[in-house]
This record gives sequence, structure tokens and C-alpha cells, in this order.
Amino acid sequence: MEAATNFLNSIQVNDCRLANRMVQIAKGDDNMSGIIEEMTGYRSVKQGFSKSYQQSRERIEANNNNPTEDLRDSLTNCPAEVTEIFRTGSLLSHAATRVGAGDWASVMRARVGDVYMRWDPADKVPLFTAIPQCPAQDTESAQDFLTGRVQKRTLNVPPTAADCSQDGPGRGALVLARERMQSIATKIRTRAALTPEERQFVANVRTLPVYRMLEWGVRQGVVDSVIGDTDELVALTLAYQMLNDLTRSIDFAVSNAERGASAAGAADGNSANICQTRILVKGIEQLRDLRDEVLRQRAQMRQSYMAALDQANLSANYAGLIRQRDRDARDAAGAAAARNQ
Repeated sequence: MEAATNFLNSIQVNDCRLANRMVQIAKGDDNMSGIIEEMTGYRSVKQGFSKSYQQSRERIEANNNNPTEDLRDSLTNCPAEVTEIFRTGSLLSHAATRVGAGDWASVMRARVGDVYMRWDPADKVPLFTAIPQCPAQDTESAQDFLTGRVQKRTLNVPPTAADCSQDGPGRGALVLARERMQSIATKIRTRAALTPEERQFVANVRTLPVYRMLEWGVRQGVVDSVIGDTDELVALTLAYQMLNDLTRSIDFAVSNAERGASAAGAADGNSANICQTRILVKGIEQLRDLRDEVLRQRAQMRQSYMAALDQANLSANYAGLIRQRDRDARDAAGAAAARNQ
């Protein structure tokens, strides 16, 4: 009994060190040695491989501060909120897929970057690599979505400049707006029913009464003029909504991943294993950096959108004023000609 008591007293767990910030595992990384020491010590005591944390510390120091035991079972009893996201591959893609936005992952990665996690069978701990955003894009406004220059980024480690490319055939919101408005005008002229996509288009453009304007243009025979005056304003609204949907999806996906890892419980309450998400703190921190970038872009994008909206409204109003004055001049000329007859 005395020997058992002495053995338990030899175990010194430093709770503060357990709560310290984790960093990426790298050869010779002194900052990581503490957390590896604690977690390795936990595993050693559990399996009876060592008698104290002092022995674990000595083995880690002898191994250039690299882990000496596989800590993979630290996530064995973690819930799906953790294990479905924090696994080998793109953390952003895993998080986006979990909230139903997986198809946007490559565009998300180009917009704000990504975090690649590797935990192969040969790795004793997870390794995290930051993937940068694509440089050839406008992150301050919706201009890329307006013109069709939206970027996407394939996942490669290490990342290269060749990973970035244009997403799709380059048909931006401006082309989409013109085509949709022409199609709706044709349906109005022929008294045909709008498709669900066309009805959704009309509902999404809250800055202008698109259907009523096109209806008036059909009656007056000036549909092309109406579209020419308003297509940029309509497209700007659509581009802003596209980008807003994207950034909102990224924010939700990343927040969901961070929340799930931070508040992780246990997948099996009867299991002796403990869900130890502190081994993932480096990845969580990098995901938090992505979310901060998303919030910054959304704030800047909103300012740019309001400024562009004011400019587009001014142009549309000026075009309408010129058209009205031209009509008034023609009416006045017609009235004068009638009086002279």
C-alpha cells in the first residue's frame, strides 16, 4: 500500500500547462514539449509503461522534443463534431461539407485560405499546414462575382501558385442579370409563365422592382433601354448576395467546427478514453484566423457594395432623367408642329 501511495505521489500533473496554447509539432519545438510530456505521461500511466512523468520528460528531451508515443487515442472517444472535421485533409472542406456547403469548398479556400491536417499512421500527433488565399482576386468588394473572375483553389501540400485558377467559364453576375432580364421580358411579351429560377431571380433583386420595370418596358417597346439602364444595378445586387452567401457559409462552417471542438463531450459515456481536443488547438487557432478574415471581408464588402449601389442608382436616375427630357422635347416639338398646321 505504501508503494502504491508513493507511486501516485510521484505523478505531478500541471493543469496550467495542460491549458497552454498548442503549436504545430516540429522537430526541436521547445514550446510543444510540455503538452507532449503531459499527454504522453497520461498514456504511460494508463498503460503502465512508465512510473512517472519525469521518465516521459527525459525520453522526449532525448528525442529532440518529439513525441515518443502515439497519441492517436486522444480523439478515440470524441463526438462526430470533432472526428468528422479534424481528420486528414482540408479542415475547411470537412467543415463546409458538414453544413451542406461542400460544393463551395474550392472557392472558399481561394477566398480566405484553408488549414490542412495530416495525421497519417506514421504520425504520432496531428500536423497542421496553413493554405494561403489566392492573391489574384478582389477581397474588398463583389467585383469578381460581378465580372466572373471568381477564383478557386485546389488542395496541394505544400501549396503552389498553380493551385489557383478561375472558377467556371467566367460568366459573372452582369451576364447572368442581362440574360435573365431578357428571358423574363420575353415571357412577359408572350404571356408565358416564369420558371422557378426566374421567379427566384425577381425575388432576390430587392433594390429594384425588376418585373414591373420589364413589364413597363414591354408595353412601351423599350425593353432594351430598360435593361441597359438597370442591368448593372441588378447584377451588383446579385454579386453582393453571392459573396454574402459565401462568406456567411464560411463563417458558419468554421464557427461550427470551433464550437464542436471546444465543447466536445464524449461519443461513448461508458468508455474509459477521454476526448482530449487540446491536441487540436493549433488547428482550431488557424480556423479562427480564417473566420476573422471572413468577418473582415464581409465588413469591407458591405461598405464597397453600398458605395457602388449609390453610384449605380445615380447613373440609372440620370439615364431616366435624360430619357424623360428627350421625351418632353419630342412632345413639345410635336405640339408646336400641330399648332403651325
